[in-house]
Amino acid sequence: MLTSRRSFFRAAALAVPGLDTQFSAGQPARTVSRSAEQERRADPFADLKPMTGGVKPLAPEDYEARMEKARRLMRERKIDLLFIGGGTSLEYFGGFRWGLSERVFAMMLPARGDLAYLVPKFEEGRAREQIRFGSEIRTWEEDESPYLKFRAFLQDRKIGTGTVALEPATREFISDGLRRACPAAKFVNGDEISQGCRMIKTAKELEFMRVACEITKRAYEAALRTVREGMGQQELSRAISAAHSRLGAAGGAFVTFGPNSAFPHGSRVDRTLAPGDVILMDGGCKVEGFESDITRTVVFGKASDKVRRVWDIVKKAQTAALAAARPGAACETVDAAARKVITDAGFGPGYAYFTHRLGHGIGMDGHEYPYLVRGNKLPLERGMTFSDEPGIYIVGEFGVRLEDLIWIGDDRAHYFGAPSAVLESY
Repeated sequence: MLTSRRSFFRAAALAVPGLDTQFSAGQPARTVSRSAEQERRADPFADLKPMTGGVKPLAPEDYEARMEKARRLMRERKIDLLFIGGGTSLEYFGGFRWGLSERVFAMMLPARGDLAYLVPKFEEGRAREQIRFGSEIRTWEEDESPYLKFRAFLQDRKIGTGTVALEPATREFISDGLRRACPAAKFVNGDEISQGCRMIKTAKELEFMRVACEITKRAYEAALRTVREGMGQQELSRAISAAHSRLGAAGGAFVTFGPNSAFPHGSRVDRTLAPGDVILMDGGCKVEGFESDITRTVVFGKASDKVRRVWDIVKKAQTAALAAARPGAACETVDAAARKVITDAGFGPGYAYFTHRLGHGIGMDGHEYPYLVRGNKLPLERGMTFSDEPGIYIVGEFGVRLEDLIWIGDDRAHYFGAPSAVLESY
């Protein structure tokens, strides 16, 4: 299916000098002065307004609920403490960010008892300004070992021979230092704790993602008003970023034209837009720390029969994946449902044309566990969120990818807002 918006976005002047005539269904014609039309063209995003005004930020009880869930998971697995360095999980549980460096900084969340922090002494003041929960800080001077300070903390908490879960993003030099300093403790991967919390979204977190998705889709629609023959990929990318900003969120997208769209993550070769080119846009934004990730494939001018056919196949694959995603289904079955549609249509086998997994988990990180990929037998659960992004890539010609985010409900999966319905032309 193909629909053209070119006439809508590029209203032409009529015969009366200085006037444009606009029509609405069921309404009489009205005139707009040429100066007003020129003003709109000078600022194609004049009608965009922030969409984040009604968003309710996280409250202290939201963070407390996250930490309590982590404690429950630790107790179930006989883990005594979760060690969280700087990064997204620190923001998730603690509500603040801390840059990574060679100096060890960590939140120490015990299964029982108050949380504490391990902080370079000279950073204590800055840390106290940012720490929102808990008050105990264990500091270490520049000539002291943070790992020995951690051992003393374990001993003080009577868990010196206990089990410590390391948040998966813990860097190797830190995990090695902890193990060497604490040979009596047992260290395990903390993914079941941190990811066990993060991969299940609350209603408030789902709302953040819904708004982020709507902003990105609106930004694409607005930015596509600016397309013209001869424009560069980076020009459209900058327009998408500007539209996001007008809509109240920092965001953007990478853009590929024509044969470059056959590279799923773009090409270093620049290309200017030509009639008949596929335009592929992949990007997103954040709302209260939670991300969108949307891909749209449209056409500049008239689409070829082959492009239309491929687009329709990819759309059917995306819809098949949505239908397969439900609580209890294994992650791999969702990938298989989309891949079967593409393979049955002649674009197989395996990864021949659909060259990547179907989707990735998403939340505070654009890509996070779990993944919709062959071999992942993890059952889907209510509150999980994923990208649903099948594609067909024909090197030397074009690529088509449709990506929308889905969330798992009580009995089926749902999109965050509406997916692409038809192949659009600009």
